Amino acid sequence: MSSTKITVLALALIGAVLARPQFPGGGFPGGPGGPPPGMSAVPPPIAAVLPPETLARLEAIHADSSLSELDKHKAIDEIMVNLPDEVHDRIPPPPGFSQLPAEVQSQLKAIHRDKSIDFQQRQNAIRGVLDNLAPEYKRLLPPPPPGFPQRRQ
Repeated sequence: MSSTKITVLALALIGAVLARPQFPGGGFPGGPGGPPPGMSAVPPPIAAVLPPETLARLEAIHADSSLSELDKHKAIDEIMVNLPDEVHDRIPPPPGFSQLPAEVQSQLKAIHRDKSIDFQQRQNAIRGVLDNLAPEYKRLLPPPPPGFPQRRQ
């Protein structure tokens, strides 16, 4: 075998090893979609303002390996949309939210609290608002979580 073929073969082998999933199941330890060990499934700033029974329900959904990621998102959405307004008001906004125009903030809050739409409709409505943002505002927002379609620039 020529040295060029050996070099290409070695590089391909190294690439294949480095490209394999770094954690069992292709996700974080504990399974795909789960948080890393020692991290809460519910972000601490949100967990701090939720009623204990709501927090327990959310953590149970996150831990339920029989649910698909989509089913988990739908179940969590059902719980979150039905929270009392005073709890909604205490949930901290996501990064970049406070820098958006007031009208956009109001639209997103209304969408998140709209009990008449389901999870998919809510995601589509949010996407519609975010896709229509000016580029200078889109840059302020964090990327969507894994499993969600990426926003258009």
